[in-house]
Amino acid sequence: MQTPENASEKKSPAKPQRILMVNEQRSFQVMMKAMLINLGISNITYSNTAEDARRRCQKGSFDIYLIDYDLGVGENGRQLLESLRDQSLIPPQSVVIMVSSDSSRAMVLSALEAEPDEYLMKPFSQEQFSFRLRRALARRHALAPVFTALADNNFQALITACAERADAVPRFANYCRCLQADTHLKLGEAQEARALMRQLLAGQENSWARLTLGKACNTLGLHEEAVSHLQATLKNTPLMVEAHLWLAESLLALGNDEQAQQELRRAVDISPQSVQLSRRLAEVCLQRHDYAQAKDVLMSLIDLSRNSIHRTPHYLGAYIQTLTLYALNSNDSYHIANLQKQVNSALSRIRDSLMMSEFNYPVFEQICQARVQIALGELLKGKKMLYRANQNWLDEPATMPPVLLGETILALYQLGEFEYAESLQGLLAEDEDRLLTTCIQATRDDKTVLERRQRYQQLNDLGIKAYQAGELEQALGHFREALRRAPANTGAALNKIQVLLQLMQKNRKSPEFGAECKDTLDVLDGIPLNPAQQERFRKLRQEFNQFS
Repeated sequence: MQTPENASEKKSPAKPQRILMVNEQRSFQVMMKAMLINLGISNITYSNTAEDARRRCQKGSFDIYLIDYDLGVGENGRQLLESLRDQSLIPPQSVVIMVSSDSSRAMVLSALEAEPDEYLMKPFSQEQFSFRLRRALARRHALAPVFTALADNNFQALITACAERADAVPRFANYCRCLQADTHLKLGEAQEARALMRQLLAGQENSWARLTLGKACNTLGLHEEAVSHLQATLKNTPLMVEAHLWLAESLLALGNDEQAQQELRRAVDISPQSVQLSRRLAEVCLQRHDYAQAKDVLMSLIDLSRNSIHRTPHYLGAYIQTLTLYALNSNDSYHIANLQKQVNSALSRIRDSLMMSEFNYPVFEQICQARVQIALGELLKGKKMLYRANQNWLDEPATMPPVLLGETILALYQLGEFEYAESLQGLLAEDEDRLLTTCIQATRDDKTVLERRQRYQQLNDLGIKAYQAGELEQALGHFREALRRAPANTGAALNKIQVLLQLMQKNRKSPEFGAECKDTLDVLDGIPLNPAQQERFRKLRQEFNQFS
């Protein structure tokens, strides 16, 4: 006897009524219209651009989304699909079919990583299209509770739906079990995910299940076991880029950083359109101080993300910092001299996309240009540009937008304002963008910056101790040397002024102390310092004026 559940499985999904076709070629639209009418679908909406498609989706939903990968200038089909999903503009019961005339591996993998229901290479026949459409609709119909829970980000409901559908629809059992395990991982239930995948793999080999088992083992700290499973996955499915990514994470956990970077490089070579892979490779390159590769990857990221939901000023900020660190460590004046040209080129590439977002691009650009001046050795010019860019937040730095705060911290380390950078770094949230925090950490740990910072700190501390002991001339010598290591450091400059004022009181007939004090005060004059520094500067200037 047929159960109600089995009977429902044999029902055909409702015939779709509405289709959105996103394609800029009129000839393709005409061909597809004929195909769709032959299939009984006549309610067709056409969009030539991603922007027009998004506007139409904001006004209403469709049963089928037929999206061409290549949409000309601007967003491509993958970026459009990511944007529509990000804004929850595609209903869970709807089908997405992506088409492309580019059969290159990079293009195919990029399209598949967007996870459309079907992917078709042009040219295709009506029979091919009809078969793929029916298959996609049947899958959406059979797994409707799964896709609804997935769209709602309801993880507990998703686990329940996956378990129920895996039993009810055997042909989708592996998909449901792997998705169920992935959901357990998102909930921090790695043991449950591991047990589920081991059970599935006991019956048959499955690359997705093996990958998910590797992810679960890595999460549980079983890194060597994770490496074993992920390497087995790649042996059977060498183009599974997510397996390369997780193998790299496991290798990093085992301390094999160089091998992990190589694994990520392989993944990016396989799928060069993946923002996630390139971003992770950039982070690992920065951690390993491989600035040569990091700058190239970050430049690619700027281009990849320019028209996507992944666009962020962090890529540009990290790129500029990487160029600077690369130049500082290369001991080649050409790289420093070429920095302005490279930064201006990068700014022009991303300016339009960031100007359209809710982001203070003009201030960001000022900070970037300040960092260039600092790198070129124009420390005072760069310092003035930096502080003026941040003048609205100097009194309350905690109110500074996180992106601008991060870029300012990078500039301060570059400038030699180590104490100020440290104080601001404490304002960054723990969950702040990982690329930004990685870039800051790489800058702090950079050999050139670290040596300069340690020597500066040592000299400044010696100066403070000597001053406290009343050894004023010795203190002055230390502060002079500290400023030679970090010429733009405000704290050391104020310390030096304070010592000079003491020496002026003791040696009223020695004009050299007064001249040096005036010169140092003049250097700080006109720079919008933070409140504490400004108050100290005001008092020291007032004390100096009393000698005039």
